[in-house]
Amino acid sequence: MANEKKPNALAQYGPIGAPLLGVLLAIVFIAIAIVTNELGEGQTQLQTSVEKVRKQLDDPSAGGETDTIPLPDSVAAAMTPGEANNWNPPAGAGKLLELPIKWVVTMDDAKGDEFDEYDIAPKDGVWTENEFQQTPIWGQPNLRGEFKNWDRNSDGQISREEYDDPPRDNREQFDELNTNTDGGEFLTEGEITAQQVRDWDRYPYDDKVSFEEFERRYEPREERDLGPVVNVQAKVDPAQMEIIVTWENPAVADLPEDISFYIVRRAPETVEKRKAEYRRKVQDYNKRLLEWEARFDSWWTSPSDANAEKTNKQVEPNKNKAQKKFQEATDDLKPQAPEQAGDWETVTESPITGNEYRDTSFDTDVTYTYAVYMATTKNPKRGVNVGDQNAAGYYTWPERTLASGHPVIVTNRIVMSAGGVSGDDVSISLTKWHPVPDAEGNPVWYKVRVTEKISPQDSLGGKYNMMALKDRDVEMFDVSDTALNAAELLPEDTEIDFTTGFNFVTRAGGFVLNSREHGDFELPTATRGAITNPTQPSTSDNALEVRCLTVKNGGKEARIELTRWHKVGEDWLRVVMTVNVGKGKDVGGTINLGSPGNDVKVFDATGKELKSSDLKKFADQTVDLAAGEYEGLKDRNVTVGGTTVDLFGTIFKD
Repeated sequence: MANEKKPNALAQYGPIGAPLLGVLLAIVFIAIAIVTNELGEGQTQLQTSVEKVRKQLDDPSAGGETDTIPLPDSVAAAMTPGEANNWNPPAGAGKLLELPIKWVVTMDDAKGDEFDEYDIAPKDGVWTENEFQQTPIWGQPNLRGEFKNWDRNSDGQISREEYDDPPRDNREQFDELNTNTDGGEFLTEGEITAQQVRDWDRYPYDDKVSFEEFERRYEPREERDLGPVVNVQAKVDPAQMEIIVTWENPAVADLPEDISFYIVRRAPETVEKRKAEYRRKVQDYNKRLLEWEARFDSWWTSPSDANAEKTNKQVEPNKNKAQKKFQEATDDLKPQAPEQAGDWETVTESPITGNEYRDTSFDTDVTYTYAVYMATTKNPKRGVNVGDQNAAGYYTWPERTLASGHPVIVTNRIVMSAGGVSGDDVSISLTKWHPVPDAEGNPVWYKVRVTEKISPQDSLGGKYNMMALKDRDVEMFDVSDTALNAAELLPEDTEIDFTTGFNFVTRAGGFVLNSREHGDFELPTATRGAITNPTQPSTSDNALEVRCLTVKNGGKEARIELTRWHKVGEDWLRVVMTVNVGKGKDVGGTINLGSPGNDVKVFDATGKELKSSDLKKFADQTVDLAAGEYEGLKDRNVTVGGTTVDLFGTIFKD
């Protein structure tokens, strides 16, 4: 115990068994006896009194019965009030010193509250650094001797909670907390709270706390903002029937090893179709969920592998935690609810790695806007909302990054070729792309070809089921033009739309077709035989697309479609012009977007056609749709602006 050496030391021990008056009398008596040296006949009595005082001071109990402490007559006489204005001592009193005396009583410190004792001024329930330096703790040659080791939250004071948990060596504390069987390398939830795991775990995050992280637990956290992906691009590869989405990682050093990505796309034109698919998926999900829950319940009520005397439910009564253990023990994952249909849809059900994704799950002739989420299993920036954790355990971060270029459309034009002739009847082959699901349900694109045998005025093409396809000698080719067995690859419920919009008119001078929308189309005899690749890749991010819709009179006249994307602010518009042009004439020109003319249609990025009233606000905008001179048809190729392409192909001009 600490020794008190102060004139007021007794006052701090007043509440003990001996009454304060008795103690005070004993002190006064001792002082008088010392200075007068006149103990005389009261020496034995004084000794007895002092021993009794000490005994009562050492008694830990407070209050209770008290005894009168006898004092020598000389002490009593000295304390008797004298006559007024009379400095002479009462009769019988011992001589007192003529000068004031200073006396000190030393006694053992009683057990008190050290924290309260040194919470001096003001008494506010904390120790300041100045108060700490007045305690016996300050300056000790270990962790306890430094103020900062007690002031863990660095607020400039030591609270009662900090005092009650004195600083210990970090290794000692770590080992004391580490009670599981992981070899003592990490602290995990259960040994410390889930909040402490989140607060103390540092990058790269792994939901456990190493000794190094434990040592730094009170240091400010570093935050790692990974930022969005950059330079997202989406382009069509018509030869492979794919949309290729590419992007770059953000310029941040030391990306997490588990970094991955989600691809999403916006396609309002397909919402109704996807709603019907969603309803079907929900029914399938509900069925699979019931089956999974039955398997879980069977496991939950069965004996535990860890303790055969208990069921898994007795070992882990919390259902959510039990389901997690069940999935880990059996690899039987709980079915996930399907994504509801909206303008945006997730293309990748699970995250992918790398910086490229080839999408084959699209619908043709649909306007798609792509975006990329960056994902990681760990929250890369603590305290920031990075989206919901998905079924695969990934967080998306931070917002989807839109493709920087214009939306993309994959056209699926029917390619026609002249066939055999029998009297007035002719054979015309029709070829288009068609997706077939593989074993995992992912679409794979194939070219499917049928041969139509038609008479004058018959419509060309239609919607054909599997039986109708077989009647038309269906053929099938992969992207490399390798012939395949259509009967084996096409499902029995297949239906393919080969509707062309044309009627067969005559074969005089060629296979002449007619359409109310496009007019006459003279299918050249040069289209007999093998069909060349009808397209070529784009040469720029926003090229003018030129397609020949019809030709007639041996190629002297043509109907040409021109398409260019035009950006207004952050919005993209698709401008489509359809013109009839003669050989040697210029195709297209510059149009005013506010009043483009009857031969021009304008669509927004969702595929919606804009009305004339919608276009008035773009009166200051012009769009270049000039493609150059139409140079005519030779064999099965057309030439526009010096560029030659297959009759069914697309020219891309800067």
